[in-house]
Amino acid sequence: MSFIIENTFGSLSSASDGSIVGHIFSYVSTILHDFKVTKDENENGITNRLCKMLEFKKPPEYPFFFHHQNIESAKQNTSTDFAVFGTYSYVQLLNFADNDEAPALIKFEAKRLINNLPKRREREYVIGDYKQGKQIRNSGGIERFKNGRHGIDIIHACIIGYIQSDSFVFWKGKIDRFVQDEINNPHDQSLSWDNDDFLKFVKSDNNIYECVSKPKRKSGCSIDLRHIWIDLN
Repeated sequence: MSFIIENTFGSLSSASDGSIVGHIFSYVSTILHDFKVTKDENENGITNRLCKMLEFKKPPEYPFFFHHQNIESAKQNTSTDFAVFGTYSYVQLLNFADNDEAPALIKFEAKRLINNLPKRREREYVIGDYKQGKQIRNSGGIERFKNGRHGIDIIHACIIGYIQSDSFVFWKGKIDRFVQDEINNPHDQSLSWDNDDFLKFVKSDNNIYECVSKPKRKSGCSIDLRHIWIDLN
């Protein structure tokens, strides 16, 4: 595997303009290109192994690291699948005392895209489980970034999609239809869904497909959400 090594990453404070974030997404896509999964692996197992591989293969000069099962709220026992933080030497440039005080650069969630999920979970990439208008399980990939369960302290996030049936085009169309349903009649009336929630195609390269969206959170501000999908069929 080859890596494009850059000498300039910008400072952690430049995360808002995407300079460091762009390097991280490129690296993640590079690792995913060669990532293999067996049919009997579940979502947690796949993500656990992916996070280990991202850290294991990361060139030492890269000024960030990957942290699996990143705690969002110890009180509520919530976590994202993994997050990316700046290294200690890099964080010092911003005068943080230690890494515990430094915000994450990106928070990642992962979702399987497969057609044999139970009906109550078929929209899980977008929203959680609802019954008679009441949320039973706050499990929606996009929704959790909108309602504040995930990423309330960041402006960049990513959902990695493990495609285990059908095609990129199939899943983009299906997810956009789920988003349209929320625009027309949101399950959670406190959330605002609009055209910025649709997935906008960025690029594809063999088994990798990338889109972006810009969901609005309850606070009214938006989050830059990248969608990186890998075809595991």
